[in-house]
Amino acid sequence: MDTNYTKKRFKEIASVSIKHGLKKGVSDPREFRLTLEELGPTFIKIGQILSTRPDIFPNEYILELQKLQDDVKPEEYNIVKNVVENELGKPLEEIFLYFEEEPIASASLAQVHFAMLKTGEKVVVKVQRPLVEEKMMADIAILKKLAPFINLTPTGSAMDAREVVEELSNATEKELDFENEMKNIEKFCENNENINFILCPKVYSKYCTDKVIVMDYIDGIKIDNMTTLQEEGYDLKDIATKLIYNYFKQIFEDGFFHADPHPGNILIHENKIAYIDFGLMGQLDNNMRKKFNELLEAVVDRDVNQMTRAVLKIGQKRGDVNDRQLYRDIEIMYDQYIEESLYDFDIPQIMEEVFKVCKNNNIHMPKDITLLLKGLLTIQGVIAKLDTEINIMDVALPYMKNRLANETIKNLNIMDVLEKLYISIRANMKLSVKLLDLINQALNGKIKLQLEFKKTEESINELNKMVNRLIFGMVVVGLVVSSSIVLNANIGPKIHGISIIGITGYLGAAVAGFWLLISILQSGKL
Repeated sequence: MDTNYTKKRFKEIASVSIKHGLKKGVSDPREFRLTLEELGPTFIKIGQILSTRPDIFPNEYILELQKLQDDVKPEEYNIVKNVVENELGKPLEEIFLYFEEEPIASASLAQVHFAMLKTGEKVVVKVQRPLVEEKMMADIAILKKLAPFINLTPTGSAMDAREVVEELSNATEKELDFENEMKNIEKFCENNENINFILCPKVYSKYCTDKVIVMDYIDGIKIDNMTTLQEEGYDLKDIATKLIYNYFKQIFEDGFFHADPHPGNILIHENKIAYIDFGLMGQLDNNMRKKFNELLEAVVDRDVNQMTRAVLKIGQKRGDVNDRQLYRDIEIMYDQYIEESLYDFDIPQIMEEVFKVCKNNNIHMPKDITLLLKGLLTIQGVIAKLDTEINIMDVALPYMKNRLANETIKNLNIMDVLEKLYISIRANMKLSVKLLDLINQALNGKIKLQLEFKKTEESINELNKMVNRLIFGMVVVGLVVSSSIVLNANIGPKIHGISIIGITGYLGAAVAGFWLLISILQSGKL
């Protein structure tokens, strides 16, 4: 951008920020929102990006920032046409049979037009506004210079203004690169291609650039339009259940999740859930997923020590951290929920409380964890509209149990099991031999009649029988436990929906247990 624009904009940003009291830090959520609105479309977009960062702003600021709307006048058709033709290197008529002049959506960053390809597919064309990238990056460059003088963070935030602006810069660059969004869509579709209730838009990569993206048009009903959904015969509870189940799959199995699942970005089309707008996605690598799982398990198990350790593993220290104070803060939070039923646990609410504790103890959570929290909070809000009775935990707990069982079975190695069983039996047999040695040593230290040796041998035989029955009982218990895991996972061939492997294990345990009982009864010693 030219020097005159930068100078003029610098003065405008500084003036408006000071006018709304941002010099000493953000202290009023409403004033902060008004500041962004007054500074125009690029700052509205900045506010929307910040609304996804509960690690920077408390909930009252997040709620205020979510009120920011992209009520932006659309660009003229000729301007949009020029952008598309320049990006694709062909006249519009050579690519599209039809291109709607009026956009179906218009925002500060881009606008979306309905079109039809020469091959007949109905598509939407997302076109970046001219010079929007230059303007946004120029504004962020100005914010970097103003950061030492104008604080963009709430009072007491663990992050300073410079860090916030740097985060904004990274997030904005990603949002401005439509090729990044194209890759997000392709990866999401690949992860969910076998989920029959998820609909993914096809991306036409040969018509995509960093400023234009072309994908399938999905003519669906917005997920929060309950009246229309019910009129069309949809089961709202079923939609809510599938939505939670798939979102947990995105997090725990894929490690790649939609970070902005608000109602405007989720459509229902022909009994399928369709996500749109993939500009903001979250990623959790295997290591981070493991740490986050540890935190969730600690929350469910109500283990304060484990919660404290998990928080320290996940977070990044931003100053002195008093471990005892952190433990006490988590314990206070834990005490608020200890009396609640496990199924009444509100995981997003608990996670938000964890973030507050982290802020108070100079711990900063990684960006993708904050995106995950934002996603969970947003999804819970959508679900609450669909079904007032269902809770995330209603699906989360069965899902986690089923996944744990599947992981256990998947990683089960029959040779390892047999080896452990063999070691266990040998250990028990060694125990009985040692007992015999002890008895023999005691006997060798005393003068005994030959008659006493015979009685001792009888006792030893009885002891051997007792140990053998004990080992046999352990094997029966092992069969019951492993069969229960298999039945709970519901894997393998089935009869009337019941796992044959699990039933076979139960039958084997029953026969073995019955035989053991008969042998005990025949001995005359219960």
